[in-house]
Amino acid sequence: MEILIFIAVIVALIVVHEFGHLIAAKITGMRVDEFGLGYPPRALVIGKIGETEYTLNWLPFGGFVKIFGEDPNTKIRDEVGAGRVFSQKSRPIQALVLIAGIAMNLLFAWIIFSGLLMAPHWVGSNEMSNGLPLVPALVKGAQVTASVTVAVAEGLGHFFYGIFTFSADLSQVAGPIGIAGVVGSASLQGWSSLLSLTAIISINLALINLIPIPALDGGRLLFVIIESIIRRPIKARFAQALNGIGFAFLILLMLVVSVHDIFRILG
Repeated sequence: MEILIFIAVIVALIVVHEFGHLIAAKITGMRVDEFGLGYPPRALVIGKIGETEYTLNWLPFGGFVKIFGEDPNTKIRDEVGAGRVFSQKSRPIQALVLIAGIAMNLLFAWIIFSGLLMAPHWVGSNEMSNGLPLVPALVKGAQVTASVTVAVAEGLGHFFYGIFTFSADLSQVAGPIGIAGVVGSASLQGWSSLLSLTAIISINLALINLIPIPALDGGRLLFVIIESIIRRPIKARFAQALNGIGFAFLILLMLVVSVHDIFRILG
Protein backbone atom coordinates (compact mmCIF):
# COMPACT_ATOMS: atom_id res chain seq x y z
CA MET A 1 0.00 0.00 0.00
CA GLU A 2 2.81 2.40 0.88
CA ILE A 3 4.48 1.74 -2.49
CA LEU A 4 1.20 2.51 -4.28
CA ILE A 5 0.90 5.79 -2.37
CA PHE A 6 4.49 6.70 -3.32
CA ILE A 7 3.77 5.95 -6.99
CA ALA A 8 0.58 8.02 -6.83
CA VAL A 9 2.46 11.00 -5.34
CA ILE A 10 5.25 10.85 -7.91
CA VAL A 11 2.84 10.44 -10.83
CA ALA A 12 0.76 13.38 -9.57
CA LEU A 13 3.83 15.62 -9.36
CA ILE A 14 5.04 14.60 -12.82
CA VAL A 15 1.60 15.20 -14.32
CA VAL A 16 1.37 18.62 -12.65
CA HIS A 17 4.81 19.60 -13.95
CA GLU A 18 4.30 18.42 -17.50
CA PHE A 19 0.76 19.81 -17.58
CA GLY A 20 2.31 23.24 -17.06
CA HIS A 21 4.42 22.79 -20.20
CA LEU A 22 1.42 21.42 -22.10
CA ILE A 23 -0.93 24.27 -21.25
CA ALA A 24 1.67 26.98 -21.89
CA ALA A 25 2.56 25.45 -25.26
CA LYS A 26 -1.06 25.17 -26.35
CA ILE A 27 -1.99 28.66 -25.13
CA THR A 28 0.89 30.12 -27.15
CA GLY A 29 -0.22 28.19 -30.24
CA MET A 30 2.46 25.49 -30.39
CA ARG A 31 1.74 22.01 -31.68
CA VAL A 32 2.08 19.41 -28.92
CA ASP A 33 2.60 15.93 -30.35
CA GLU A 34 2.89 13.88 -27.16
CA PHE A 35 2.36 14.00 -23.40
CA GLY A 36 4.28 11.09 -21.88
CA LEU A 37 4.65 9.53 -18.45
CA GLY A 38 8.06 7.90 -18.20
CA TYR A 39 10.66 8.02 -20.95
CA PRO A 40 10.70 6.01 -24.23
CA PRO A 41 10.54 3.36 -25.44
CA ARG A 42 6.78 3.68 -25.56
CA ALA A 43 4.71 1.07 -23.73
CA LEU A 44 1.14 2.18 -24.37
CA VAL A 45 -0.92 4.91 -25.99
CA ILE A 46 -3.57 5.91 -23.44
CA GLY A 47 -5.48 8.02 -25.90
CA LYS A 48 -5.40 11.01 -28.18
CA ILE A 49 -7.05 14.40 -27.69
CA GLY A 50 -6.84 16.61 -30.73
CA GLU A 51 -3.31 16.31 -32.10
CA THR A 52 -1.73 15.23 -28.80
CA GLU A 53 -1.10 11.59 -27.91
CA TYR A 54 -1.04 10.63 -24.21
CA THR A 55 1.36 7.76 -23.56
CA LEU A 56 2.93 5.51 -20.94
CA ASN A 57 6.62 4.70 -21.43
CA TRP A 58 8.93 2.02 -20.08
CA LEU A 59 11.57 4.09 -18.27
CA PRO A 60 9.87 5.35 -15.08
CA PHE A 61 12.14 8.34 -14.39
CA GLY A 62 9.76 11.22 -15.08
CA GLY A 63 7.74 12.52 -17.99
CA PHE A 64 7.89 14.78 -21.02
CA VAL A 65 5.90 16.94 -23.38
CA LYS A 66 6.97 16.64 -27.02
CA ILE A 67 6.49 20.06 -28.63
CA PHE A 68 6.89 20.30 -32.37
CA GLY A 69 10.13 22.03 -33.30
CA GLU A 70 11.69 21.84 -29.84
CA ASP A 71 14.30 19.45 -31.24
CA PRO A 72 16.63 21.60 -33.40
CA ASN A 73 16.87 18.73 -35.92
CA THR A 74 13.14 18.73 -36.60
CA LYS A 75 12.37 19.13 -40.29
CA ILE A 76 9.66 21.74 -40.64
CA ARG A 77 7.35 21.61 -43.64
CA ASP A 78 6.03 24.86 -45.03
CA GLU A 79 2.41 23.84 -44.44
CA VAL A 80 2.98 23.53 -40.70
CA GLY A 81 3.22 27.29 -40.32
CA ALA A 82 5.64 29.27 -38.19
CA GLY A 83 3.02 29.84 -35.52
CA ARG A 84 2.99 26.18 -34.44
CA VAL A 85 6.73 25.60 -34.08
CA PHE A 86 8.66 25.97 -30.79
CA SER A 87 11.95 26.98 -32.43
CA GLN A 88 10.26 29.75 -34.42
CA LYS A 89 8.58 31.37 -31.46
CA SER A 90 10.13 34.40 -29.76
CA ARG A 91 12.65 33.73 -26.99
CA PRO A 92 10.34 35.09 -24.24
CA ILE A 93 7.58 32.70 -25.38
CA GLN A 94 10.02 29.78 -25.38
CA ALA A 95 11.16 30.73 -21.88
CA LEU A 96 7.54 30.94 -20.71
CA VAL A 97 6.85 27.39 -21.89
CA LEU A 98 10.02 26.09 -20.22
CA ILE A 99 9.33 27.65 -16.82
CA ALA A 100 5.62 26.76 -16.86
CA GLY A 101 6.29 23.30 -15.39
CA ILE A 102 8.33 24.81 -12.56
CA ALA A 103 5.61 27.36 -11.90
CA MET A 104 2.95 24.63 -11.79
CA ASN A 105 4.88 22.68 -9.14
CA LEU A 106 5.15 25.80 -6.97
CA LEU A 107 1.45 26.56 -7.55
CA PHE A 108 0.58 22.99 -6.60
CA ALA A 109 2.52 23.33 -3.33
CA TRP A 110 0.74 26.61 -2.59
CA ILE A 111 -2.66 25.00 -3.18
CA ILE A 112 -1.79 22.10 -0.86
CA PHE A 113 -0.54 24.30 1.97
CA SER A 114 -3.53 26.62 1.62
CA GLY A 115 -5.90 23.67 1.60
CA LEU A 116 -4.36 22.29 4.78
CA LEU A 117 -4.75 25.68 6.45
CA MET A 118 -8.43 25.66 5.49
CA ALA A 119 -8.90 22.23 7.04
CA PRO A 120 -8.05 22.52 10.75
CA HIS A 121 -9.38 19.03 11.45
CA TRP A 122 -6.43 17.81 9.34
CA VAL A 123 -3.66 19.99 10.68
CA GLY A 124 -4.78 20.48 14.27
CA SER A 125 -4.98 23.75 16.15
CA ASN A 126 -3.77 26.90 14.38
CA GLU A 127 -4.66 30.56 14.16
CA MET A 128 -7.36 29.90 11.56
CA SER A 129 -9.15 27.17 13.46
CA ASN A 130 -11.86 29.47 14.81
CA GLY A 131 -12.58 31.50 11.71
CA LEU A 132 -10.93 29.15 8.00
CA PRO A 133 -11.65 32.45 5.49
CA LEU A 134 -10.25 31.73 2.01
CA VAL A 135 -8.07 34.83 1.57
CA PRO A 136 -6.11 34.50 4.87
CA ALA A 137 -5.50 30.83 4.10
CA LEU A 138 -4.19 31.67 0.63
CA VAL A 139 -1.95 34.41 2.04
CA LYS A 140 -0.59 32.15 4.77
CA GLY A 141 -0.20 29.34 2.23
CA ALA A 142 1.86 31.64 0.02
CA GLN A 143 4.06 32.59 2.99
CA VAL A 144 4.63 28.93 3.89
CA THR A 145 5.39 28.07 0.26
CA ALA A 146 7.88 30.94 0.04
CA SER A 147 9.68 30.01 3.26
CA VAL A 148 9.90 26.32 2.32
CA THR A 149 11.14 27.28 -1.16
CA VAL A 150 13.93 29.39 0.34
CA ALA A 151 14.92 26.59 2.72
CA VAL A 152 14.94 24.00 -0.08
CA ALA A 153 16.95 26.32 -2.34
CA GLU A 154 19.56 26.79 0.38
CA GLY A 155 19.77 23.04 0.93
CA LEU A 156 20.16 22.29 -2.77
CA GLY A 157 22.76 25.02 -3.07
CA HIS A 158 24.85 23.50 -0.29
CA PHE A 159 24.46 20.02 -1.78
CA PHE A 160 25.57 20.93 -5.30
CA TYR A 161 28.39 23.05 -3.93
CA GLY A 162 29.45 19.95 -2.01
CA ILE A 163 29.34 17.86 -5.20
CA PHE A 164 31.72 20.16 -7.04
CA THR A 165 34.03 20.47 -4.03
CA PHE A 166 33.84 16.71 -3.29
CA SER A 167 32.39 17.35 0.17
CA ALA A 168 28.71 16.50 -0.41
CA ASP A 169 26.96 14.92 2.57
CA LEU A 170 24.77 12.19 1.07
CA SER A 171 23.24 11.45 4.46
CA GLN A 172 21.17 14.62 4.01
CA VAL A 173 19.84 13.56 0.59
CA ALA A 174 17.27 10.95 -0.38
CA GLY A 175 16.89 9.30 -3.76
CA PRO A 176 13.79 7.50 -5.08
CA ILE A 177 14.18 4.65 -2.59
CA GLY A 178 14.64 7.00 0.36
CA ILE A 179 11.73 9.18 -0.75
CA ALA A 180 9.51 6.10 -1.03
CA GLY A 181 10.28 5.29 2.60
CA VAL A 182 9.60 8.82 3.77
CA VAL A 183 6.32 8.97 1.83
CA GLY A 184 5.29 5.63 3.34
CA SER A 185 6.02 6.89 6.85
CA ALA A 186 4.13 10.12 6.20
CA SER A 187 1.10 8.22 4.92
CA LEU A 188 0.96 6.28 8.18
CA GLN A 189 0.81 9.56 10.11
CA GLY A 190 -2.26 10.79 8.23
CA TRP A 191 -3.30 12.86 5.24
CA SER A 192 -1.92 16.07 6.70
CA SER A 193 1.63 14.71 6.85
CA LEU A 194 1.36 13.07 3.44
CA LEU A 195 0.04 16.21 1.75
CA SER A 196 2.62 18.43 3.45
CA LEU A 197 5.40 16.12 2.26
CA THR A 198 3.91 16.09 -1.25
CA ALA A 199 4.04 19.90 -1.29
CA ILE A 200 7.68 19.86 -0.15
CA ILE A 201 8.62 17.31 -2.82
CA SER A 202 6.82 19.44 -5.41
CA ILE A 203 8.94 22.44 -4.41
CA ASN A 204 12.07 20.28 -4.61
CA LEU A 205 11.08 19.15 -8.09
CA ALA A 206 10.51 22.75 -9.18
CA LEU A 207 13.88 23.96 -7.94
CA ILE A 208 15.82 20.95 -9.21
CA ASN A 209 14.37 21.57 -12.67
CA LEU A 210 15.48 25.19 -12.43
CA ILE A 211 19.15 24.19 -12.06
CA PRO A 212 20.99 25.11 -15.30
CA ILE A 213 22.05 21.56 -16.13
CA PRO A 214 21.44 20.40 -19.71
CA ALA A 215 18.46 17.99 -19.93
CA LEU A 216 16.64 19.92 -17.17
CA ASP A 217 14.29 22.83 -17.80
CA GLY A 218 16.90 25.15 -16.33
CA GLY A 219 19.49 23.96 -18.83
CA ARG A 220 17.13 24.44 -21.74
CA LEU A 221 16.22 27.86 -20.37
CA LEU A 222 19.94 28.70 -20.27
CA PHE A 223 20.19 27.80 -23.95
CA VAL A 224 17.30 30.18 -24.73
CA ILE A 225 19.02 32.98 -22.81
CA ILE A 226 22.32 32.36 -24.62
CA GLU A 227 20.53 32.34 -27.97
CA SER A 228 18.88 35.64 -27.06
CA ILE A 229 22.32 37.14 -26.40
CA ILE A 230 24.13 35.77 -29.44
CA ARG A 231 21.02 36.22 -31.63
CA ARG A 232 21.29 32.86 -33.32
CA PRO A 233 20.40 29.25 -32.46
CA ILE A 234 22.95 27.09 -30.69
CA LYS A 235 24.25 24.38 -33.02
CA ALA A 236 22.03 21.32 -32.77
CA ARG A 237 24.91 18.84 -32.37
CA PHE A 238 26.44 20.90 -29.57
CA ALA A 239 23.10 21.19 -27.74
CA GLN A 240 22.44 17.46 -28.09
CA ALA A 241 25.91 16.62 -26.79
CA LEU A 242 25.44 18.82 -23.72
CA ASN A 243 21.97 17.36 -23.11
CA GLY A 244 23.43 13.86 -23.29
CA ILE A 245 26.15 14.75 -20.78
CA GLY A 246 23.60 16.41 -18.48
CA PHE A 247 21.26 13.43 -18.64
CA ALA A 248 24.12 11.02 -17.91
CA PHE A 249 25.15 13.16 -14.92
CA LEU A 250 21.60 13.08 -13.54
CA ILE A 251 21.29 9.31 -13.98
CA LEU A 252 24.67 8.80 -12.29
CA LEU A 253 23.69 11.08 -9.42
CA MET A 254 20.38 9.24 -8.99
CA LEU A 255 22.15 5.87 -8.94
CA VAL A 256 24.72 7.05 -6.38
CA VAL A 257 22.03 8.47 -4.09
CA SER A 258 19.88 5.34 -4.54
CA VAL A 259 22.78 3.05 -3.60
CA HIS A 260 23.37 5.23 -0.55
CA ASP A 261 19.66 4.87 0.32
CA ILE A 262 19.98 1.09 0.17
CA PHE A 263 23.04 1.04 2.43
CA ARG A 264 21.29 3.39 4.85
CA ILE A 265 18.25 1.07 4.99
CA LEU A 266 20.47 -1.98 5.51
CA GLY A 267 22.25 -0.15 8.31
